[in-house]
Amino acid sequence: MQKVFFNYSIDCELPPDGRFGGPANWQVAEESTRGFVEVMEALGLRQAATLFVYPDVAREQKRLYREMADAGIEIALHLHGMRYSRMAQPAWLGALDYDAQREALRRAKEDLEDVIGQPCLGYRACYASANHHTYPALESLGFTWASTSASGSYKPDIYAKWAGGWPFPYHPSRQNKLIPGDMALYEIPNTRGIRICFEGDPDRPLDMRAETPPAVAGPDGALFRAVIEENLTEMERRDQPVRALISASHNTNPYADRASFQRQNLVRVCELARACVAARGMEFVPARFLDIKAEAERIGAF
Repeated sequence: MQKVFFNYSIDCELPPDGRFGGPANWQVAEESTRGFVEVMEALGLRQAATLFVYPDVAREQKRLYREMADAGIEIALHLHGMRYSRMAQPAWLGALDYDAQREALRRAKEDLEDVIGQPCLGYRACYASANHHTYPALESLGFTWASTSASGSYKPDIYAKWAGGWPFPYHPSRQNKLIPGDMALYEIPNTRGIRICFEGDPDRPLDMRAETPPAVAGPDGALFRAVIEENLTEMERRDQPVRALISASHNTNPYADRASFQRQNLVRVCELARACVAARGMEFVPARFLDIKAEAERIGAF
């Protein structure tokens, strides 16, 4: 039976600084993170819950993230070069050369590992800001997987140029981040609309984040279902070896509040993914990113 892996993650970010948003305060951040994990546990999807954490957030909320790591929740690095306190100079990561980018990643990885007490193997760039040096730099530092690409997006002002990128899990090329190649590192992208865009903007393929306004998601999450269905269809057409539905949101949302549309969106996406996969006679597999990487190794996927 064809497996379809499923993961839902949240990016754990800093409170607002006047330029960039985030959780209203540290209490909101912690309540959001705990609420997210609790919802995933209640859905029987604890294995599919991942936290991508800014290093400065990890240091500020050390107790929380050490607790999560000790409890077996997958924790990976999330990095925003414009906000990281140990950057030599604030910069979009996608604007940096290999050496500067590697050094920022090295420091951030070290900071997160000091907090969680275990190796950090995964990475997601904030705003998908990356370039052709990103994957080689990650691999040289011991990262084994990433979830950074944003196929279809083209935002040169923040160095997030992903137009034409492969939209499904793949081993990237060392020369071009957009295409499969021979790296050991495995990229596992967020699931995004292939033809479905946010409010019709062709540079903003629709993803399945919890904060999507209900008016955009549609009745009963109709557009979420459409994104899931078109990705399942396209993975079949392209004979994608490792198939996955990946969604992500943030530590800004009141997941513990049963009445909040953000919690309802989270639950709806999880339930729609499970139902759509089952309806096609495939196996729905809640998974860590590390599990998805292991499957790629097992079958020798590109």
